[in-house]
Amino acid sequence: MRKLTTFYLVRHGETMWNKEQRLQGWLDSPLSENGILQAEKLRDPLKNVSFTAAFSSSSGRAKETMQILLADRQLPIYYEDNLREIFLGDWQGKTVEDIMTSHPDYELYTNYPGQFVATHTESFDTVTERAMCSLKKIAEKYPENNVLIVSHAVTIKCIINAILGRSVDQLWAEPFINGTSVTIIEQVEQQWLVKEIGNIQHLQ
Repeated sequence: MRKLTTFYLVRHGETMWNKEQRLQGWLDSPLSENGILQAEKLRDPLKNVSFTAAFSSSSGRAKETMQILLADRQLPIYYEDNLREIFLGDWQGKTVEDIMTSHPDYELYTNYPGQFVATHTESFDTVTERAMCSLKKIAEKYPENNVLIVSHAVTIKCIINAILGRSVDQLWAEPFINGTSVTIIEQVEQQWLVKEIGNIQHLQ
């Protein structure tokens, strides 16, 4: 019998800092009213999926989203540092407007990721390595199950890019990873497949 692990990767709901266009990285802010509503809207569709376990980034906004998604469901929940967002160093806690005026390399980060050199931030390669390491361990532990994961936009993008074998230049390829969007990936034996990217049907 083929071993198949299906991962449902959910980005956390909108936060207060998302609304302010303030970068979070390893810092945190609570979900906004809209972010809470987003997670509540996704809860019902996910009830149709039989999950064996749930893994969340150790960041508060991801934990908060996970709690809403699972509500009264009795599942083992694990918190993983390796599923956190990219570490953004000096940019964390600052608005995009402030960063644009003082850090010209931010344009490379947002528009030309292949040319971006991580000096005070984590590199995209490092995020990819730790996130994929975490997924591989989870797949080994749950070889024939559905697993829920709540993580972050850049981290999910890095996972998608790695599985599709794309270069860093294509990191921001559409679709955008919106708050509470669902990306489905599978590991069949040792092969990784992307089945769906950034689904927001529950928000329509």
